[in-house]
Amino acid sequence: MTKMKKKDKKGKKSIPEAGPLLPQQQEQQQQQQQTNRTLSDATFRCKEYVTKQKRAVQLCVVTLLVALASFAVGLRAYFVTDNVKVGAFWPGIVVAVGSLVSLLGVCKSQKGRIWMAGGMLVLGLGAVMAVMGTVVDGVVAGLVAKTDFSMCSHVNGPTGYVTCGEAGYWTFGKCDMLVHHRTCYCCHLYAQHHCDLPGYSLAFQPHRYDNVDSCRQVEVEFQALLWASVVLNILALAVAVTTIILISAFKSSSIHPMITAPPGVNPATPVVIYNGSGQQHVLTYAHCPPYPGLPTQPPAYTNGEGQDRPGNEKPPPYSL
Repeated sequence: MTKMKKKDKKGKKSIPEAGPLLPQQQEQQQQQQQTNRTLSDATFRCKEYVTKQKRAVQLCVVTLLVALASFAVGLRAYFVTDNVKVGAFWPGIVVAVGSLVSLLGVCKSQKGRIWMAGGMLVLGLGAVMAVMGTVVDGVVAGLVAKTDFSMCSHVNGPTGYVTCGEAGYWTFGKCDMLVHHRTCYCCHLYAQHHCDLPGYSLAFQPHRYDNVDSCRQVEVEFQALLWASVVLNILALAVAVTTIILISAFKSSSIHPMITAPPGVNPATPVVIYNGSGQQHVLTYAHCPPYPGLPTQPPAYTNGEGQDRPGNEKPPPYSL
């Protein structure tokens, strides 16, 4: 047993306890911790920046699609009749232009701050116009919805006058109404105002629709297009305001937390940075260039006694 214990004692190697760090080693540890914190902060800000950019791009595309739909529906409603010229297609044009300018600004990042500001300004104008278009189309759609088209008539003949009054819609007598080729006319509406209605006004129900195939086209197609234009203009207003808010938030953080590529350097060129322990991190200028302050060269370490590279210290020889 005594021999066994002696062998065990001889076989064990004593490991000396680590002594206090030298001042230079403490400074290197502090630098490593600071670099790691800087790298972590840069990574977080990079992800946050890219996320905001993606959301802004997606919302700009959605706004553009809604604006184009609003423009198409409004333009179709505008050309259904020759005399009742409603159908708010103009907000769609402005909102579409604003979304395109904003999209260019978001994609340009730092250099697109002026584009983003201009895009938000145009989007704001488009939002105001969308409110106006919603009101106009909504009022006319309501007036068309109140019209009893079963009491209206359609004429395919040449331009001329029709006499309203045979059906006894009023008691003061008959009057003539000018109608054009392919016109849907409503004598009862004309008579209610003693044959003194203007050609078109938001204050009165339209009593004549020129250049239509039938009164049914006005009752169904024209009314449906107007209500669709109202819905799309409201949607365009909502997405335009949301886009302005999101781009404004992105613009405030669009001072890129990273540095840009030097002149003459391809932005897609990989850039190697090092943290305090010498670990490599590969980034690119095109995506997220290195944060200012992160070393792009391996950290220099002295080879003096007791001051080897942190993490790779040579252990002292084992003592028996």
